[in-house]
Amino acid sequence: GDFKQIMPDQRVMYYYAETQTTHTTYPDGLEIIQFSNNQTEKHYPNGTKEITFPDQTIKYLFPNGNEESIFPDGTVLRAEKNGN
Repeated sequence: GDFKQIMPDQRVMYYYAETQTTHTTYPDGLEIIQFSNNQTEKHYPNGTKEITFPDQTIKYLFPNGNEESIFPDGTVLRAEKNGN
């Protein structure tokens, strides 16, 4: 089943058995979610989200609505909220 564990360094770890997902919250507010398909999401206290997909593509979602993707071949794609 699901479980919650509080680590000595004050990290709080939840494990959701049905989805095989681990959600770790750090004392500084950083949250890291690890999915069973090897996707990882980092949610930073400033509102930025960093998603690493199974193919190692990394996508950043910024609080201002801008996005940036970095593909495994090094290609960088940026999208601004206003469509640029």
